Amino acid sequence: MTRIGCLAVFRIAVILSALFAGGRSLAAEEPKASDLLDAASAGRAEAIEMLGQRGTEVPGALDTLVALLGNPSPRVRAHAVHALGEMGAAARPAAESLGQLIADPSSRVRREVIRAFTKIRPGPAVSVPLLAKALRDADPAVRVHVLDGLAEIGKPVVPFLIRALEDDRTAYWACLVVSEIGPEAHEATDALVARFRQDDRPEVRREALLALAAIGPGAVSAVPTLSEALRDESSTVRFTAAYALGQIGPAAKAAQPALEQLAAEQDIFAKTIGTWALARINPDDEDLVRRAVPLLAEALKNENPRVRAVAAKALADLEPGPEIAVPALQRALDGASPEVLNDALDALAALGESAVPRLARALQYEEIRPKVASILGRIGPGARAAVPALVAVLDDPNPRTRREILFALGKIGPEASAAVPAIVKRLDDPDMDVRYSAVYALGRIGPAAMPAKPRLQKILDDSDGLLTLVSAWALARIHPECPQTSAASVPVLIEGLSDLQPMVRLHAAESLRCLGPKAAEAVPALKKALEDDSELVRGMAAEALAAIQGAQ
Repeated sequence: MTRIGCLAVFRIAVILSALFAGGRSLAAEEPKASDLLDAASAGRAEAIEMLGQRGTEVPGALDTLVALLGNPSPRVRAHAVHALGEMGAAARPAAESLGQLIADPSSRVRREVIRAFTKIRPGPAVSVPLLAKALRDADPAVRVHVLDGLAEIGKPVVPFLIRALEDDRTAYWACLVVSEIGPEAHEATDALVARFRQDDRPEVRREALLALAAIGPGAVSAVPTLSEALRDESSTVRFTAAYALGQIGPAAKAAQPALEQLAAEQDIFAKTIGTWALARINPDDEDLVRRAVPLLAEALKNENPRVRAVAAKALADLEPGPEIAVPALQRALDGASPEVLNDALDALAALGESAVPRLARALQYEEIRPKVASILGRIGPGARAAVPALVAVLDDPNPRTRREILFALGKIGPEASAAVPAIVKRLDDPDMDVRYSAVYALGRIGPAAMPAKPRLQKILDDSDGLLTLVSAWALARIHPECPQTSAASVPVLIEGLSDLQPMVRLHAAESLRCLGPKAAEAVPALKKALEDDSELVRGMAAEALAAIQGAQ
């Protein structure tokens, strides 16, 4: 990656980094309880929301919010419902009043009611009847919130889901909830099989199969139906049935002949999913695993993103050893286009923390180290367990690899604080892009990177203008309260406000916002930035001015 390319990545990363809060603290201006209750009763949204945040600290808050549920304004009702949700379990006495609003004419109010119930958690006896009624709501957004609510209740809601699977109007949504609950919903297996057999809607049949897959070994009674589905005229049904059989595992042995036929097809996805399912059913058959892994690795660069996602999940399920996985991944991903490679890495990263131990071990293989580091970075803070392994290979001879490792540590963030000493050493790296990446990583780690502060302060005098600007950005995140830091950083950031690149101007303004009143010297330049060509820069300049002047 060239210096320009590295800086482009850096600039984008800066925008996506966590923003520091600016402006005045609401806590410093909290009104008296009586004034707050009066303002809320008058329908002031800010007061209503504050009651929800302060909850039982304000005597009479619950009664006031319940009374507002009958307000003629849907906006006020929505704020009141949201505030009750923020109170959590303390608002359980209001559950009955909230439940009456599930038929409110405002879809916004109905959505807030569902959200509130998932936070208040009044118990299945109260929640399930309410959510069952809401599942038929005409607003899809309401139904989506209902799914979350039912899934959070978990196993106690399964009897209701079985009844919902018998109703054409709610069957699709019931399948989705079963998928979210997973193995604990095994009692719904027969109802899912019946729905799959009787329904002619492709989307319902697909979701019924996916729900069986989510149940896993507990859905063994569905194996005959799934085996039959492998011969369905719909390729979606065949492939999804194979996926479900693979998730059921060894208990689906009876489906092996049908799966072997699927794996023998010329279609790449049929061959891939069939071979994978056979490997899952026969986990001790190393030959099957060796055949499945290259197919799955190749599928990671398929043009269809759904195929890539399934391939990534399937690889994780098989847990192949590195002697099998590394060569297959190397061959498959090396020839991929940048766009497909990016999507494939995203698919692998979507596996989350469960994949981190294996990824950490894979760092020992130099040929795939940059890709592995990239995946760990995409997982972010959830990859904290890989920090020691990343540090151990930070002296890799390839500059590109060192950059990827530093970006990964930066994206892991504060959880990578143990890596700070090793990252500081990279500030003297012979490759300039590696030095930029090291500064970026320290800034993303934030206050936990305080040991790096003296070294970053020295960089502020460096002849490389962009390196000094990046260092000022990092220091603003590591120790924004330090007068010495701000004195040295502010002039650099002011200069950054006039950079030709809008992204640079944006992160300069953002860093000044972090420094707050200590960046008073930048006020004239920020006022000028209010007329910047970029709307993002103008908005950030306004926030910086508010943080600086509002605290004076």
